[in-house]
Amino acid sequence: MPAHNEEKVIKMTIQSAISAVGKLNVYLVDDGSSDKTSQVAQKFLKNVLVKKQNGGKANAINSGISKFELTKRYEFIMPIDADTILADDFFKNIFNVFAKDKKKKIAAVVGKVTGRNKKWITTYRLWEYEINQSVHKAAQSMLGAITVCPGPSTVYRSKVFKRIKYSEDTQTEDMDFTFRIHRLNLGRIVYEPSAVVSTQDPATITAYIKQVKRWYIGFWQCILKHKVPWGGQKLDAEAGLLATDALLNVLLAALFVVLVPASLFVDPIVLISPALADLFIFMLPSILYVSIRRKIYGLILFLPLFYFLRVIGSFTFFYSFLKVTLGLRAKMSNVWNTQRYRVMKEEIWVS
Repeated sequence: MPAHNEEKVIKMTIQSAISAVGKLNVYLVDDGSSDKTSQVAQKFLKNVLVKKQNGGKANAINSGISKFELTKRYEFIMPIDADTILADDFFKNIFNVFAKDKKKKIAAVVGKVTGRNKKWITTYRLWEYEINQSVHKAAQSMLGAITVCPGPSTVYRSKVFKRIKYSEDTQTEDMDFTFRIHRLNLGRIVYEPSAVVSTQDPATITAYIKQVKRWYIGFWQCILKHKVPWGGQKLDAEAGLLATDALLNVLLAALFVVLVPASLFVDPIVLISPALADLFIFMLPSILYVSIRRKIYGLILFLPLFYFLRVIGSFTFFYSFLKVTLGLRAKMSNVWNTQRYRVMKEEIWVS
């Protein structure tokens, strides 16, 4: 468990992990925290590594695995974010998948990430999680082309860490790690939706933009670093499709912003037809699907706000594309500098 300034949430995560696997099997790396993260952790855990200087999340995970010699002691390793709560049956459902893998060809099993629905932004993220996982990740799993093993919800065979470490040169260390598993043919990655974790999501526009900017910059860094789509793997087809689809969404967002107001002065049917197609083919059906699946029947009321965040996300994606492809430096210090790691945790998570 890599942790940086997680004093307000670390107790619950540690207690969740201890309940699942016992305190002697939980390890924490305090990555140069300026608060009382390590003091809180040491009240519950014996295995705490305190680093005086901040080295970043990837470095913290690598340091913990090396320091505690985890690859020698365990068959399975789960790096877990310090704001994650495991469902009671998480490991049961994860290991049911590994148990069926008699030839040990599975390198990792990915669980389902959920958030706490407390504000309209977290409601949007709930919708986003459900679509991305129940539809996209499930399909990727069937095709053998999962693009990211999420930090809060993935269990690996420890042999993976004998071959590779987390890279420290991209902002999405979990996606980078996933790409490397594919590139080195270290095994299959499987999605198991019954293995559920809950995690913290942004509750303000500023925090949301910071988080998705880091994700999108990391995505494009991985695309360039791993030479997608020229690797000749299923990963290349899937990652290339995601990149193309996202850039088309940028175009759709731009059309929405420009053409909807223009439709007041010109033929409205012609100008807003792309937006109407998106509304009836994607937005309304997907919201209905999530409403039924998650039993949140007032979700349709958030439709205008969902469109607003889709536009914000699309333009942030395009900004990240330009930033990475033009070679502008992305500060690695930003990895910890997001809502997920620092602000308003007590309000969103503890309360």
